[in-house]
Amino acid sequence: MKQKTVQWIKQSLIYGVMGLLFAGMVSCKDKEEPIKIFELTVTLVYPSEYAPVADIKVRLENTTSGMSLEERTNASGTAIFEVTAGVYNVSVSESRVVGLSQVVFNGVTTNVVINDNRSVNVSLSESKIHQVVVKELYSGGCQKDDGSGAYSNDSYVILYNNSGEPATLVNGCLAYVLPFNSNATNNDYVGGVLSFEHEGWIGAGTAIWAFDQPITIPSGQQIVVALKSAIDNTKDADGNPLYSNSINFSNASYYCCYDPESGFNSTSVYPPPAAVIPTSHYLKAYRWGLGNAWPLSASSPGFFVFNLDGMSAQAFMDNQSLVNYHGNATQANERRKVQVEWIVDAVEVWAYGNANNQRRFSTAVDAGSVELRNQYGFTIYRNVDKEATEAIEENAGKIVYNYSLGTRDFLLEGEIINGTTDPSGIDAEASIKNGARIVYKNTNNSSNDFHMRQKASLRN
Repeated sequence: MKQKTVQWIKQSLIYGVMGLLFAGMVSCKDKEEPIKIFELTVTLVYPSEYAPVADIKVRLENTTSGMSLEERTNASGTAIFEVTAGVYNVSVSESRVVGLSQVVFNGVTTNVVINDNRSVNVSLSESKIHQVVVKELYSGGCQKDDGSGAYSNDSYVILYNNSGEPATLVNGCLAYVLPFNSNATNNDYVGGVLSFEHEGWIGAGTAIWAFDQPITIPSGQQIVVALKSAIDNTKDADGNPLYSNSINFSNASYYCCYDPESGFNSTSVYPPPAAVIPTSHYLKAYRWGLGNAWPLSASSPGFFVFNLDGMSAQAFMDNQSLVNYHGNATQANERRKVQVEWIVDAVEVWAYGNANNQRRFSTAVDAGSVELRNQYGFTIYRNVDKEATEAIEENAGKIVYNYSLGTRDFLLEGEIINGTTDPSGIDAEASIKNGARIVYKNTNNSSNDFHMRQKASLRN
């Protein structure tokens, strides 16, 4: 039996053994039952025009203990695991270059029951990698200075050109999926599968925010979009400290969501933006849903960016063939179908530690998720592609290591946050300040691509 498999099995059994000892249910006179090991054969099923390749990492996670194990495929696209009985989730992400494009394959198979030797197929969905990525999504808010609660009208997103060439969004739009929260009832599930999984679209809820003109982002550069209160949120009108852990959006290079004429006219969410932000940087709202503010979830948004090349945002909103509903056909449930090929990037954020979380994107768009503990200034930040970043010759001597802003085993008011961190070990923000060009991880799988960061990068 493989050494790492033996170690993993021992770790997965340790909690159960300790519990039995504590309860006095184990007797030294009893004969020890042999550990039963089963073989799970996982075969990757590619779209018909692609052939399998060897050495692709397949991940197996026990749904009860959370313990995970990884194996590599052979040339036939098969990986073999040796495991104890239990229920497991299987996931895989692969990236390869085809011609001039980078293609990503993602697959997820959940609730695989193992009580004997078994084989399972994992169907892979194909998607293309775009130049522009969501570098960071800050939506959860922070604590008020007086300790009276949380302030959450300071959310933002950073869009980053992850490529070596300029990138242009022709009719770039920001959107979110329904339901608003990842742990809410999801009417799209039928038989445990998203009803639109293979239909080639994602539903945008309530409204979209659109850039009124093409936006070009140079290589390795970014744009900041304030999704709510585009002012200096750290101070009050008289300049006194108000929410010191919040965000100051008083920057002439920033963009913002501000369009009171759309019906999104809540003055607490959309006060007049900071004077230094030019009006040409205001995004316009195209609204079909209810409410006086765009209800992006503070705890668990399913956020995405898409590009309407060849169609205006107004035409998109008015196209009745794109109308769809999340559940009953009411205005509150109304949404618009966004074609998967239009989607530039997406991030599936889950409510921290909630057992009812469910994915809202199809596998082709985002095959994973990342958790957010909201209200404490934490943010969702993209992991660095270590190999690609180190391969850039001009980065020599500029990359900063020993990243320490992840949330794994982070102590918060006496609570251990079992969060995540960037496995690359590279401090992206410090490296950027040092003149390095960062290449971020981009596999269309939020489990691989993002982590929960202790504080928003705009506060650095």
